Amino acid sequence: MKIGIIGVGNIGSIFVEQLKEDKEITLYLFDKHKDKTGPFEGKKRCVCANSAEEIVRECDIIILSVKPQDSIPLLKGLKDFDFKHKIIISTITGISIARIREEINAKKVARIMPNVPSAIGKGVTGVCYSQGFDQAGKDAVNCILSKLGIVIEIEEKAFPAVTALSGSGPAFVFVVIESMIDIGLKMGLSYDVSRELVLGTLIGSAQLLEARGNHPGEFRHLVTSPAGTTIEGIYSLEREGLRGTIMKAINDTYERAKSISDEIERQTK
Repeated sequence: MKIGIIGVGNIGSIFVEQLKEDKEITLYLFDKHKDKTGPFEGKKRCVCANSAEEIVRECDIIILSVKPQDSIPLLKGLKDFDFKHKIIISTITGISIARIREEINAKKVARIMPNVPSAIGKGVTGVCYSQGFDQAGKDAVNCILSKLGIVIEIEEKAFPAVTALSGSGPAFVFVVIESMIDIGLKMGLSYDVSRELVLGTLIGSAQLLEARGNHPGEFRHLVTSPAGTTIEGIYSLEREGLRGTIMKAINDTYERAKSISDEIERQTK
């Protein structure tokens, strides 16, 4: 299988790292900045192409991972190719499936939103398929995306919400982790001990929820005893409005994601 990646920046390079060990895949890579493909020159199953056109000629599955401002000139430069039997996977923020199909007359376009943990195969990727996909095509895309972690099919209108929850979500989690580690230091623990306690607690709690399927509130009550230590902390969180703060932060992110999409749409018309 030949998979082309146009744009080998943050997201494109994640695809390279997660796919290059698959012996059934040959990766064709192109980036207008040669230093981005340089690290993969000469690597097994990696071919550094000289142009985006070469990628399209050689590959039946093409991952578009360029900046929004570069996307329309790129697509216009490829409009003369026959995309009838090719699969396009787009990571481009704010560029709709309809716009991509309009520019290059592609039948099969999958728009995706991966996140940072995809770098170690533990990410979450939202995917929306154009109407031209058959099940075999979806299976091929899912096989690729599963290398990055969990794959969740969504409607295209849900992309701003997915951006807020899973795309930007790791940043919020990292802030929480950092604050918990810091308070561990204040209480006299070493950084290493505090970090290990916090990460183990968060990972274990998430895995428990995943394994059991319970609502988070059920497990919260299991460790909350009358007049105990946990309820004192819960009371403090509620008094300070933690839940409202988290919800507002994510909703603000959602609103910004929507406005960015609108801005990109206007700028690329």
